[in-house]
Amino acid sequence: MGEYSFKKDPRIADWQREQLREFCSSLDGNVVALAKGLGLKVFEKDLLPYERGFLEKSPSCGSASGWVINLNKNDKPTTKHFTVAHELGHFVLHGARMADLDQLDGRLNRNTNGALDPFSYLEDRDQIMESEANTFAAALLMPKNLFGPAFQRLGGDTQALAKLFFVSVDAVTKRIRELGLRLSNGYDGNTCGGTSGCS
Repeated sequence: MGEYSFKKDPRIADWQREQLREFCSSLDGNVVALAKGLGLKVFEKDLLPYERGFLEKSPSCGSASGWVINLNKNDKPTTKHFTVAHELGHFVLHGARMADLDQLDGRLNRNTNGALDPFSYLEDRDQIMESEANTFAAALLMPKNLFGPAFQRLGGDTQALAKLFFVSVDAVTKRIRELGLRLSNGYDGNTCGGTSGCS
């Protein structure tokens, strides 16, 4: 699988692509403001400990799209940051799937007793959608055009990169691997795990 590119994804409308491009041009972007620009409102709620967040149709909330992102208010700020980007990925990439739904969270299912089962997916395609949303989020929050130079300048320091991009060290490590980044001394980020780039 090649590097993910917002430019090449036919599911992204031109007006959305322009907002994503602008967001990825600097580290000053606010992902909640981006969500608003794409037609969503973001709310923090009391969710179950294993729930990060989900999209919900809520026509009365006043968002341009009629959809909102619900976040677990007890999560770390970096987790909330990534969750907003992840849910934006669903919103932008999976609109066709969302058309007939009131809520989108492919990682939750109901077991036979009606309880939420956090370890199963509704359908196989939901696993693909979750992976795509993670890739989208990493590309948005750690764009290749900014992440690569920062990796070199900071000597591959995953803690410093995590702080700079406001994500977890695990996300930084995955991004390093995904982009195949190496310093001149051969370091490839193998002490850390992220996802894709804004191109």
